[in-house]
Amino acid sequence: MGEKDERPERVLPGRSDPWFIAVMVIVAGGLSAACIACFAGAGPSSPWGWLALLPVPALVALAALPVRSNRVELYEDRLVVVYAGTRTSIPYAHVRGVRRTRTLWAGTANSLDRVYIEAPYDGDAIVSVTDNDALVDELERRCGLGPGA
Repeated sequence: MGEKDERPERVLPGRSDPWFIAVMVIVAGGLSAACIACFAGAGPSSPWGWLALLPVPALVALAALPVRSNRVELYEDRLVVVYAGTRTSIPYAHVRGVRRTRTLWAGTANSLDRVYIEAPYDGDAIVSVTDNDALVDELERRCGLGPGA
């Protein structure tokens, strides 16, 4: 399972709905505006004012990370969910079910059109990719869950 030298057989890019991007912009923009207000209140001559600006680039990067680092990689023996700089590996043998869902509870899905991957040993995953139907079909085939399996 050495992912360093191994290339995925298939990569399905993540989907980010406009509402999710708007929320990220509002949160990062609001917090950045608060930092800038602190800077303006302290004045450019104050070293503490300049410290208030330090979080602004980090806030922008953190807001962009879930949108830019969002995909599902399919390898020969496992799937890997890449989200916001984290990587979660789930062997196909551990997957007990795959289905479409529209649940609101999802840490790694930037869309309400989602795929629920039931994997009790590794932790269930809820993802959203640009082609959810293809992901469901591919996982059913690779995990032996489809009709006639």
